[in-house]
Amino acid sequence: MKQIIFRGFLFASIFLLYGMANAQQTVTGTVTDETGPLPGATVAIKGTSTGTTTDFDGNYTLNNVPADATLVYSFVGYETQEVLLEGRSIIDINLAADASELEEVVLIGYGQTTVRDATGAVSSVKSDEFNKGINTSPDQLLQGRVAGVQITQASGEPGAGANIRVRGTSSIRAGNDPLIVVDGVPLSGGNVSPGNDTGLGRRGSTNPLAFINSSDIASIDILKDASATAIYGSRGANGVVLITTRGGRSGKPQISFNSSFQTSNISNEYDLISAEDYPGIASSVGNSNSDFGARVDPLGSILRTAFTQQHDFSYGSGGDTGNFRISLGLLDQEGIVKGTGQEKYTGNINITQRVFKDVVTFKSNIIYSYIKDDGEAIFEDASAEGDLMSSALRWNPTRPFYNDDGSFNQPSDNQRNPQAFLDYFEDKTETSRILANMSATVNIIEGLDYKFNVGLDRSESTRRTAISTAFNANNIFGRGVASYEDNYNFNKLFEHTLSYNSVIATDLKLDAVVGYSYQSFESKGNSLIARDFSIADQDKYIKDIGYAATFQPTESLAYYNPSSELQSFFGRANFNWLSKYLFTATLRADGSSKFGKNNRYGYFPSVGAAWRISEEEFIPTIFSNLKLRGSWGITGNQEFPAGSAQTQFGPTDDGSAIQQVNVANPDLQWETTEQYGIGIDFGFFNDRLTGTLDYFNRTTNDLLFRLPAIQPAPDVNYWTNFDDIEIENEGFEISFNANVIQNDDWTFDVSYNMAFLDNVISNVSNQFPIGIPTGQVDGRSLTGQQSQLLYDNQPLYAFYLPLFNGYDANGAPTYVDVNGDGTVNPNFDGPGRTSDRDFVGDPNPDITLGIGLNATFRNFDFSANLNGAYGHQIYDNTNAALFYKAAVANGDNATYVEVNSGADPANGGPFLSTKDLQSGDFLRLNSASIGYTFKGEEDFSIEWMNSLRVYVAGQNLFVITPYDGFDPEVNVNKAIDEVPSFGIDYTSYPRSRSFTIGINANF
Repeated sequence: MKQIIFRGFLFASIFLLYGMANAQQTVTGTVTDETGPLPGATVAIKGTSTGTTTDFDGNYTLNNVPADATLVYSFVGYETQEVLLEGRSIIDINLAADASELEEVVLIGYGQTTVRDATGAVSSVKSDEFNKGINTSPDQLLQGRVAGVQITQASGEPGAGANIRVRGTSSIRAGNDPLIVVDGVPLSGGNVSPGNDTGLGRRGSTNPLAFINSSDIASIDILKDASATAIYGSRGANGVVLITTRGGRSGKPQISFNSSFQTSNISNEYDLISAEDYPGIASSVGNSNSDFGARVDPLGSILRTAFTQQHDFSYGSGGDTGNFRISLGLLDQEGIVKGTGQEKYTGNINITQRVFKDVVTFKSNIIYSYIKDDGEAIFEDASAEGDLMSSALRWNPTRPFYNDDGSFNQPSDNQRNPQAFLDYFEDKTETSRILANMSATVNIIEGLDYKFNVGLDRSESTRRTAISTAFNANNIFGRGVASYEDNYNFNKLFEHTLSYNSVIATDLKLDAVVGYSYQSFESKGNSLIARDFSIADQDKYIKDIGYAATFQPTESLAYYNPSSELQSFFGRANFNWLSKYLFTATLRADGSSKFGKNNRYGYFPSVGAAWRISEEEFIPTIFSNLKLRGSWGITGNQEFPAGSAQTQFGPTDDGSAIQQVNVANPDLQWETTEQYGIGIDFGFFNDRLTGTLDYFNRTTNDLLFRLPAIQPAPDVNYWTNFDDIEIENEGFEISFNANVIQNDDWTFDVSYNMAFLDNVISNVSNQFPIGIPTGQVDGRSLTGQQSQLLYDNQPLYAFYLPLFNGYDANGAPTYVDVNGDGTVNPNFDGPGRTSDRDFVGDPNPDITLGIGLNATFRNFDFSANLNGAYGHQIYDNTNAALFYKAAVANGDNATYVEVNSGADPANGGPFLSTKDLQSGDFLRLNSASIGYTFKGEEDFSIEWMNSLRVYVAGQNLFVITPYDGFDPEVNVNKAIDEVPSFGIDYTSYPRSRSFTIGINANF
């Protein structure tokens, strides 16, 4: 019996030991580096092909792991670690960087990859690379950072919009901005806040991206070529920008507090005649009443030293099964023009939770913002009488602002008092927006995941503008006016994706995704203009429209835009063989309610391939990376109004009946862009020097355009595609990063990027014999003229102007006889006709560049960013409309240059010509900062403080440019019939030079 018991016990022990040795379990954890989570790291069981990679939060789950296994943690640019499992189910690892540059993980739409494995042109900018200082919208973080990406601010006004161009401009009437995707939710391309026009001029919408707190952004990834953007199909032609907000980290709680204070002043002014010089100069040009006795600075009187404060607080933590981060932000920004500014409140919540033994992962990202914008009377299309800016620039510096009784001196409608503008004008916009994204990911088997994603984007914006009865302007004085505008937008997203990432054969990896997406967009709003107020306080007009007596039917509007729906099927497969040969194939099918019934679906394929030559044995060891890649694909652009393919009706002007406003086109479709390119990625000396060279060619056809309906149809419009007009963008991009110094005390890094671009439109005359005019010019005797023309074999928005040939003996302007017919005719006409105009300039830069400098010395850090553009022109409509010798003779102000010209002071009024076409070349020190970081434990013996950084920063510190306007980086909207313009400056809000002091505290 004892022997039986002993044998049974021995057998059970051996069986138990064998079972323990062969037990299978699930291991989870987080892989981090010194800065936080490390996405894309590999976790593998040593001696097997079983493994996984960490997600964007650095988390991983590895199933079926033997209890005695050794796990290998690796990532390019980091030291590999091997860890004995020893029965543990949770292992967190911190990888140390080796001497080479870290491998970047980039988002590519519905997935991620590394720069080394990417077959397309993709750039990623992390938070530590962003432009320093106070940046109120994500586009400001990127300026000068990415080759081929040009960002042009509309003006220096707080909350002003920006034009973002990725590899050029490719459309006439559809949008040219890239698709913006925030935390997986594609945003609609329209404006969130309303523009307005109270009769004195048009004010544009505010920046739709301002709702995101820059401090909450973890990274911005830019997809530039078709291989990368085809996954977004009919919305990918202009590139895609993926914005990812910060998430939580596993481990002990992290608290961060950032606070900064900034002062700003105007960075550049026109060289206006001073009050001291004005009487003598004005008398010399025939002004018999040249001195009114005052000595004022009209422009300075509307400007101020602006103060801005920004405060951000975040709290995050995490455990074995999830993490979270919560943040709050406050921005209170004054504009350098009195009465302007922006106040912004933001909140951000990111939560990740793994359940059911990490089989299911829930994620939630929520952004909320509330923004108040205060504006003044600075218009896009101010008439000859002018707006606030033009009134300040024109105002006679010897004329007092106030009468003896303290009232405003308002000589006439044509001489508007800038101080009265400030006092009698109100423009207030309030915008609230919530963007929410919730997803559930199910790990079906090792390497196979199903994800369901829901996104919601809702915004509500109200704008109230009022002008007092006391303001001396035609149709305003004694009456007053107020406008109410409201915009509401709602965007819903539902997505299902199935992704697979595994080794499918010896040395062959497959990373694939297939999916279905449904997104809908709704937009509605109303507007109302009221006149004849019983009181003079315009602030009360905004609060109570009941003070008005007159409401015209033609000035009251409520609209509900046709909702648009987008249903899509997509798939992408990435093959990696031997870690040398990479291939990507993508296909997306988009069905949109915007398209005509005969073209309901569009198909957008792309392919990309790459050869990692540095993995071949014949490559010298000096190369740490050498990759040749190429791509081809077709993408689309559907940024045109919903309902354009259908018959639409609307009210008549007086509201008494309905009328047709749009003719159906069942064949209407998306614009098509075909793009191909080739690139080289390289790295030397263990990636101490890395870089990229890219050539690309983009050709867009099926261009969308709105035309008047053919008679005898009603006076309505219809949309169509032109398959014979083409826009081509061809270019070459260079970027490199050099880790010049790296030792225990010092680091010094230099980055440089440059892009060359050639843009041309062809075959315009097939449809428009005299071309497509745009670039409206405003001002006395200039209103109604055009400065730009879209025509055959010319760049988009080419300047088409009379060629100024100096002044004759009588002081009259002369022009070149371009067509040689003996008669000089500067009026507008198409090329080759009677007009003596010619194509004389291009607002699109031939070259854009960016330079980044980063250095550290022990606890000190320094960074600087420069950006520039060369080979383009700007039309200075401000100079043309306001500054001429006759203006001084008639009692207005002007610049010293113009008053000393050869013009006739009695007959030298504004005229349109190349005289006011200037080079837009510039190099700007966009931002620079220097800081010192205190370590809590080391410097203060405070265990609960991780670090405290104190810094000073400057923005727009200098600009080297021949342009003599406020700033060469400007783009005032001067569209004609909704055909955009580019590169025109007209009484724009000036840019500021700013200095910031701040702290970043981490606990």
